[in-house]
Amino acid sequence: MWETKLLSAVPESQVFTRQALYNLFKESKKDLSYNSVGWIIDEGLKANMLFKVGADSYSRNKENRSTYMPRYSDFSRELFSKLEVRFPELEYTVFETLLLNEFVNHMYAQNVVVLQVEKELCQFIFDFLNDLFPGKILFNPSSEDLGRYKSDNCIVLENRISEAPFEKEHPHYITLEKLLVDCVSDKAIKELIPSSEINNIFENAKLLYKSDLTKIRRYAKRRNAWTKMEALIGQGN
Repeated sequence: MWETKLLSAVPESQVFTRQALYNLFKESKKDLSYNSVGWIIDEGLKANMLFKVGADSYSRNKENRSTYMPRYSDFSRELFSKLEVRFPELEYTVFETLLLNEFVNHMYAQNVVVLQVEKELCQFIFDFLNDLFPGKILFNPSSEDLGRYKSDNCIVLENRISEAPFEKEHPHYITLEKLLVDCVSDKAIKELIPSSEINNIFENAKLLYKSDLTKIRRYAKRRNAWTKMEALIGQGN
């Protein structure tokens, strides 16, 4: 079929936006409409001739999946800034529910931030943040308290688990490997995710981004969650 010929001509070493694919296809099929590109892309994805490797990014090569970089909200960026000024040596990681919106079917409107901090410093951080955001800080809340008191841009403060994967260039950003493991093992984060969305998170994360299975396995075992993770990530990560 003509669409198969068009897809076969896409260079495997490059990543294309929808517009770039249209321009490429147009060279061979002059009468191609822009609206037809969406249908061709869908057919290519179904036939594994094309892979989605990012937001509006496609490739013939599945390994062109991009490296995950969390896109934090302005609120979390403000939190980073305040912690950096007051506690420049602090080891911590930030998760927020808005990070899940590129993976789930039903997007989050309310943002909840989970701040994981060294256990010995949690009380100091709580006092500091409670002065800045009074009534917005929940310290190791129970499931009931989290459901009752969470609000938009509230901060859940909890102990940081050692041996979590991190990137040296952005040590406070959550990595994809940590995000996936925490989705099934972290007490607070699990409560914030409907069970119906877990498979979507894992499937879309695998589709869009590269991940390190060794890091996932090591951290999941540290959190006693490898059995759950193994079932969710399947093969061919």
